[in-house]
Amino acid sequence: MNKHEQSRRQFLRTASMASMAGLAVSPFLLELNSVAAMAQQSGVPDYKALVCIFLQGGNDGHGTVIATDTESFSAFTQARSGAPGLAYPASTLLPITLKTPQSGRTFALNPNLTGVQNLFNAGRAAIVTNTGTLIAPTTKTQIQNNSTPLPASLYSHFDQTAAWQAVTADFGSAVHEGWGGAMADLIASQNQNASFTCISTAGTALFLSGESSFQLNVTAAGPIPIGGLTNQPFNCQMGTSALSAVLSADETNLFAKEYEVVVQRSIAAQASLASAMLPAGATGVVNPPQYLNPMTKKLVDNPLAVSLQTVARIIGGRASLGVSRQIFYVQLGGFDMHSNQAPQHANLLTQLGSALEYFDSIMTTAGLSDQVTAFTASDFGRTLTANSDGTDHGWGSHHIVVGGAVAGGDMYGTYPVIGSNQANDMGAGRLIPTTSVEQYAGTLARWFGLSDGQVRSVFPNFKNFGTNPYLGLMG
Repeated sequence: MNKHEQSRRQFLRTASMASMAGLAVSPFLLELNSVAAMAQQSGVPDYKALVCIFLQGGNDGHGTVIATDTESFSAFTQARSGAPGLAYPASTLLPITLKTPQSGRTFALNPNLTGVQNLFNAGRAAIVTNTGTLIAPTTKTQIQNNSTPLPASLYSHFDQTAAWQAVTADFGSAVHEGWGGAMADLIASQNQNASFTCISTAGTALFLSGESSFQLNVTAAGPIPIGGLTNQPFNCQMGTSALSAVLSADETNLFAKEYEVVVQRSIAAQASLASAMLPAGATGVVNPPQYLNPMTKKLVDNPLAVSLQTVARIIGGRASLGVSRQIFYVQLGGFDMHSNQAPQHANLLTQLGSALEYFDSIMTTAGLSDQVTAFTASDFGRTLTANSDGTDHGWGSHHIVVGGAVAGGDMYGTYPVIGSNQANDMGAGRLIPTTSVEQYAGTLARWFGLSDGQVRSVFPNFKNFGTNPYLGLMG
């Protein structure tokens, strides 16, 4: 296939995403018997799903997973002492005990990640440390000597979001294929209906863009119908009939013919999804609980939990949809905190912890815990040092993986030495990643069902990270 044909197919995939429908949700706890409907979908015994939770803006990994041994915590506190609320008192941190202890080191979570602490202590969550975009293993000396290739435009939101989500970090925003979509290309044939392989609750995402796969966009309200087909324009049936005729006309122009295929596929997907997904609430997937916003001290709805409820509602209809493999993308924004970070980060991490615990409880009650794995990703980490009351763009960061198939209660990768001018520090505590996105993603892909050869075909740089780049993350 030549480049012009690839560009044409990419454009058509994008057009299909824009025309595809929507779903997401409302408010939790514990009428979990209502999730029984999900467990009754017994027609898909080999079902697996990956759920990417993208923390848009660059999550502060330094303030998410904290080393609490005396030397590390002292360096952390000193680096953040000038920023109100970012040098957490030790007594407020949430301690975690690793199954595989690290000599001389202890760890804790941010005070607002109670939900993650509960999951970690139950062996249902793991931490992947200092992970980021790399082309090959990289040291500070190599970077200073310009002797190693680096991802394009480090510290740029746009390019590093693309580098995280794409199959390779080499070209930043110039890459148009995501690793979720590339995996879908390989496994979509396992689904009776490939239209429901890739689903986003956050609009079109590079992560889900494949060569042959396309993504279905959903919202909390359910599938979004094509305007004019369900609601008569100007209250006139003639308008609906005319639009329907246009959309179903036998076209001769190649572009128009392909677009007609996209539109008709969208209409069919909307109808199928609307009838298959479970309802929100007591008769379907229990509503998530409100959370106490630490900024306002009020109970409010959790938008991330609502998105994950939508994912659960779609998973509940997996047999009707004819799918055994699905990849989901959800997003929580607002992590680019150059100022006023302490209260904003507390608010976002409270949402994250509560949403992850809610989603895990739904999957566990439905008997799907071992078949659904959720994981975090983000543009990049942030600096260790603060600028007044915020932090700047960084590189490596720490991530959380949740599910029954996770070898939980442990830490994977190398947790960095904390402090200025360390071997892993590019300045101001910008961490040089010691675990690549490819290793993180490849490990998840292997659990998802890809062979080693398929993993290496999805990730061109995977071979750069040793003979066995996989993490021991998935049990």
